[in-house]
Amino acid sequence: MKTLYKQYIVVTLVVIAASITLSMLFLGQIYNAQIRPDTDKENFEVAQEVKQILNAMPEESYNEYFRSIAKLGYQVTIVNEAGKTTHYGTAFKKNDLNRAMSAIIGTENVYHGIQGYKENFFFMNYFANDVQNTIGVSILLSGEPHALFIRQDNATLFSEMHFLIVGFIIISAIIILGTMIFLARQLVLPLKQLQHATEQIAQENYDIQINIARDDELGMLATQFQKMAKRLAENDQTKKDFINNVSHDFQSPLLNIQGYANVLKDSDNTEEERIQYLEIIEQETKRLSALTKQLLLLSSLDQKNLPIDKKHFALDQQLKERLFSKRWKLDDRQMELIYELEPVEIYADEHLFEQVWDNLLSNAIRYSEERGKIIVTCSKKEDTVQVVIQDYGIGIPEEALEKVKERFYRVDRSRSNQSSGLGLAIVTEIVKRHEGELLIESELGKGTKVTIRLS
Repeated sequence: MKTLYKQYIVVTLVVIAASITLSMLFLGQIYNAQIRPDTDKENFEVAQEVKQILNAMPEESYNEYFRSIAKLGYQVTIVNEAGKTTHYGTAFKKNDLNRAMSAIIGTENVYHGIQGYKENFFFMNYFANDVQNTIGVSILLSGEPHALFIRQDNATLFSEMHFLIVGFIIISAIIILGTMIFLARQLVLPLKQLQHATEQIAQENYDIQINIARDDELGMLATQFQKMAKRLAENDQTKKDFINNVSHDFQSPLLNIQGYANVLKDSDNTEEERIQYLEIIEQETKRLSALTKQLLLLSSLDQKNLPIDKKHFALDQQLKERLFSKRWKLDDRQMELIYELEPVEIYADEHLFEQVWDNLLSNAIRYSEERGKIIVTCSKKEDTVQVVIQDYGIGIPEEALEKVKERFYRVDRSRSNQSSGLGLAIVTEIVKRHEGELLIESELGKGTKVTIRLS
């Protein structure tokens, strides 16, 4: 497996190699266009000056003069017509003469070896220690024609400043490479922690701690990842609780149905008892049916496959119908209902909003005290429609306000037989699908106010 660390190092080395290659290509172009002609010209001028001095110099001073030139940092080769060579200064590694070099003896021709030398790679020709990489002119020594081949010694091409510059470049390259490797490790270590954390989460172990103290994007990612793990742990626990609660919600009516069905088999039951048992079975069946419908509706909303059949309808009329459908529950608990509904028309799914008002009104009634009060208002301001359902019941704890919209969540476990914990989750999803806003305000012991805004 290719780790990110190895990939980073490989990419770094590739970038460095590519940079060096491109730099060499660029330097090669500069060398061929500028440096090579200038070097050729400089060495030619030196050769011409040597030739002029030799013409005015006595024969016995030749050797001493050539030695002096060599001490000044030049490599010199003298060739006579017979091909005999004499070297002064640092010896050339390659001493083979070509035809062009031999042909200039006794002529006014000039051998421009520096200009045309191409044995090495790019600008490395500049440093080739080859007698062919020289400037050659014809000279007279003791009245006999010779050829003088001359160039600067490579040792003189590198001054102390050059060594400092090269050393600086090498040291900088080492420091840069080392720094990049260190940064790669600093980058990869947090990612390895996150990788380990994802493996733990995949095994449903949400109790993880990520120790990444950074102020950059990785630090933000680690923080968000930690929050995600905490949220997943909460969701996992909520789902487990939900399964237990739903199992109980299904099991309880099923046991009642089974129990009363067995009782009905007894021939000693009176007609009054038989009707009572059948009514209980009917109620438990309706309870199961309602729970199943809620689960199916929430599942469809969750998968985004429930079609939204929007149309224009009178919201105030729909609210009135829902309120009257709850009238028997209100009367049974001797509750006061106050409503103020402005004539309002909205463009939405009428069936889904029936579910919204049913759930909210059922909650308001369920969690209100006997002889309590519920206030329902509907109004429109500019382009926003607002519906408020307020009760004066037991209220919701502050720490649970953000959670009550979550599916499967129940505030009061002791009343789990009264609610499936799906109502507000369904309301939240329906309002969200209609791009509306759901607000819940509550104070424990004083009641709850639910506001829905639609544009």
